Amino acid sequence: MYEFALEVAARASVEELGEVSHISRRDFDERTTCTFLAQVPCLEYVSLLIETAVLLRTNRAGRVYTGFQKLSRMKAIADRYLRIADLSERLYVFGEADWKPPRHPNMRIVHTPSGSKLAREWIVVADSPSLRVALVAIEDDRAAVAELEQKHFRAIKTSDPALVERLADAAEQVIDNFLAA
Repeated sequence: MYEFALEVAARASVEELGEVSHISRRDFDERTTCTFLAQVPCLEYVSLLIETAVLLRTNRAGRVYTGFQKLSRMKAIADRYLRIADLSERLYVFGEADWKPPRHPNMRIVHTPSGSKLAREWIVVADSPSLRVALVAIEDDRAAVAELEQKHFRAIKTSDPALVERLADAAEQVIDNFLAA
């Protein structure tokens, strides 16, 4: 997904922020499409901004695609995602099957194989009539660190409706490929 996001964004105006330690709400709102290198706390904040917007703006319309690398990383925020599932047409959760998330009629779990590129990615894509925003990141393997909070990710954030729609279509294709396998 990350490589596809970069490829699709290359045709748009992309702002390169370099390495960032934080992203402000203003940066998030004012930059339509940007790339950056960041650690997990920064990605958690950007994800929280998207998740909050989903909770405040959607009404049973649209889909949300999210990837946690490992499903166990969803554990601390499972309640938030159950509420997102309440408000979404469908919520797809990607991750390695190391934990069993709670069940919800609007939530589908897509198990990613260990070692796959998708298992190294962090994804939050909201595609609804009232909100189109995405964060797609991949673990930067140049610095091997064991602790999650210390890991660096190369990320792209976009609120360009056309790019978000393409990312949602790509996520649907990934889902179809996993179901066909």
